[in-house]
Amino acid sequence: MKLSRSPRSYVIGGVELSREEIVHKYLHLVKYVAGRISVNLPPNVEINDLINDGILGLIDAIEKYDDARGVKFETYAITRINGAILDALRSLDWVPRAVRQKARELERTHQELETEFGRVPTHEEIAERMGITSKELDQLIQRVRGTAVLSLEEFLPNEKGYEIPLVDTLRDEENDVMFEVESREVRAELVRAVENLPPQERTVIKLYYFEGQTLKEIKGALGVSESRVSQIHAQAVIHLRQRLRELRNDLGYREDDPTIKQKYLRKPQPGADTKVERTLRGEVTGNGDSSRGSATRLPGRTAERGPG
Repeated sequence: MKLSRSPRSYVIGGVELSREEIVHKYLHLVKYVAGRISVNLPPNVEINDLINDGILGLIDAIEKYDDARGVKFETYAITRINGAILDALRSLDWVPRAVRQKARELERTHQELETEFGRVPTHEEIAERMGITSKELDQLIQRVRGTAVLSLEEFLPNEKGYEIPLVDTLRDEENDVMFEVESREVRAELVRAVENLPPQERTVIKLYYFEGQTLKEIKGALGVSESRVSQIHAQAVIHLRQRLRELRNDLGYREDDPTIKQKYLRKPQPGADTKVERTLRGEVTGNGDSSRGSATRLPGRTAERGPG
């Protein structure tokens, strides 16, 4: 026959109680300590986890409490509960305690100097107040920066009345991947289109756009007049523009057709296009040289004859 063991009783304030009764009676102490600690913790730390750790501290206090010493149980239990919660948090912290202490010291020093001087303290002033060199302060700041961790799932208040996740507020400063792919494709196609131009047109495009020569210099290389160079350039632009339009259609663009939804809607990024591409789109009417004005007229307009 198996004998049942009666639950152990504990004396709290001269009254014998079971451990379960004591836990239920003083559970409010655990919630109080957990709530006070959670105020300084990030939102990703659940208060229920703190309460669970605090209950373990309460049980430990029940086991070690000696009513004969005359110490009030609430005072003793709060100390044990607080210690249990802090120990649990430290066990989850991947940053060494020494680094945490240095981070708090650095923040406190910065606040003291800012209050004292009425301005943001300099690097040297902070190092002097902490009693370290500038190099040691740099190393400390580098280590402290690694302790700041944010959760992308953390919710932020919104002026519209609802919270949004932090990840939805981040903006990608890099270029769009599809834009980069299309840009490389357009550039490669332009290179092929230039290579397939007739010899004179190809020479004018290369000398004018890629080598920066003037119409006078190009006419000397071709042995023709400057007005003829302008005509050759206009013809080359027409050919390149037609090839670029075909490529845009292949990529899903439909110009001047409101009945067809555009497959791609992208804004051209400044500085990303070459001079040839901007000329083909009609965005360049000259390059600062008065002798080149006739060579940069758009197709469909009468090419002006250069001087001479």
